[in-house]
Amino acid sequence: MRQLERVRVREATFRDLPHLVEAWGELARYHEQLDPGFALSRGWRQSYAAYVASLLGREDVCVVVAWAPGELAGMAVARMMLAPAFFRYRRRGYIQDVYTREPYRRQGIARRMVERLEAWLRTQGIRRVELTVALQNPTALAFWEDLGYRPYLQTFGKAL
Repeated sequence: MRQLERVRVREATFRDLPHLVEAWGELARYHEQLDPGFALSRGWRQSYAAYVASLLGREDVCVVVAWAPGELAGMAVARMMLAPAFFRYRRRGYIQDVYTREPYRRQGIARRMVERLEAWLRTQGIRRVELTVALQNPTALAFWEDLGYRPYLQTFGKAL
């Protein structure tokens, strides 16, 4: 049996919280290498645990996990956002923190998590979804473009 067939994508629960924190830490450490703007604080574990705990169970957020037998293979988050009233299409989705752990990459797990998030957003009446991608991460850029996402804004940063 292929590893992918043994991986189950489902909504996260509070029991997943310690695993989500560890996986996000891996993702954050990777991004930290790309740009100092992603540097983690000393208390990042507690802060991220509190942040994710505040998302779980909310009606405007969907956190999914991909579980392989005995371990977390990946995670992803989608939120509903409300743009200012001067936009015609105010309700939007935002996808963040899509991460697949190293042994499970290139097996379609991230795609399955994103498809699950997109399906959830559709059931919420969302017709547009946005996300941000580190420009220094060509693998992620290719992944998102393969899923039909196209760049339309670019975020600039400057250390002061």
